Amino acid sequence: MRAVVIEAPGEARLAEIGCPSPGPDEVLIRSHAAGICGSDVEVYQGTRPAEFIRYPVVPGHEWSGTVAAVGERVRGVEVGSKVVSEGFVYCGACQNCRNGLTNLCEAGYHEVGFTRPGGFAEYVAVPARLVHTLPADADLSHAALLEPTAVVADSFLRARPRPGCTVVVIGDGAIGQLAVHLARLHSPAAVILVGSRDDRLTLGRRMGATHTANYKRDDVEALIAHVTSGRGADLVFEGAGNAAAVAQAFQLARRSGIVALQGVAGEGARLDINPDLFVLAHLTVIGTCGANAAAWSYALQLFSAGLLDLGPLITHTYPLAAYQSALDTLVAKDAGTLKVLVQHETQEER
Repeated sequence: MRAVVIEAPGEARLAEIGCPSPGPDEVLIRSHAAGICGSDVEVYQGTRPAEFIRYPVVPGHEWSGTVAAVGERVRGVEVGSKVVSEGFVYCGACQNCRNGLTNLCEAGYHEVGFTRPGGFAEYVAVPARLVHTLPADADLSHAALLEPTAVVADSFLRARPRPGCTVVVIGDGAIGQLAVHLARLHSPAAVILVGSRDDRLTLGRRMGATHTANYKRDDVEALIAHVTSGRGADLVFEGAGNAAAVAQAFQLARRSGIVALQGVAGEGARLDINPDLFVLAHLTVIGTCGANAAAWSYALQLFSAGLLDLGPLITHTYPLAAYQSALDTLVAKDAGTLKVLVQHETQEER
């Protein structure tokens, strides 16, 4: 089968590799589409922290496909079904797993697309417990975005925004757009998207934002004060991935508000914040690393019920053979680029 293999930083190639066979408790999935995110760029460029990558690797942690075969002990997953798979390969027995924190399994870090082959291979074998079945009429390209959706859903399940609340989302990339999209389902009084690109802020309105602000020219704090009558936001979701955005998130939250941090600023980033802010403002701070099984189930429920419109986030689709162009497109960050997909061709298309 064909797969993109990143042998080492900066060394990616399209290769013919052996097709895996599913073990007794595994499902073999024919990959349909795989999204590329900043983490994949880090893998290619060699900037991902060493503890979260094993070279050589077949990337693709945001992906969808159809079941090609199942192991002899697998029940409840049928050949031909459309599916997605969780990324973290958890043990299910450690204390974290038993407490529902399957994304923080104590047995060690194992994740599809980073330490195990991912959706940039034509076929991927995963434990059956990670597999979620989609509706028969599901759009598999849209379903490839369920992994980042589940990551955002993890934050919202923990933050529990109430109807009538005010939500501020900092960051107009894919994660921020998904946060806006999920926030609207909680019947908020307002959802305010803060970013720097007017085209993405316009998209944010389509995804559910009631207000937008371009921090390069708008007075963000004044807008939040106006919308909230000076109280500040009930929930601030930070998905921009830089220290300035994190600092701003704390400033925009009301006293006793919630700040959910999901962007990764990277090695070397530092904050200069008065530590008394957390106590005196009575803040709740949530940090989210990936998605647990409950968040995946929540995202799948929303998708299956038709409550998610993920198509507008997809701006580019490339065939597997053009994987380098797909990577280059995301790295360039040109206007109009948001979510880039790599899609496997059928035999007839090759």
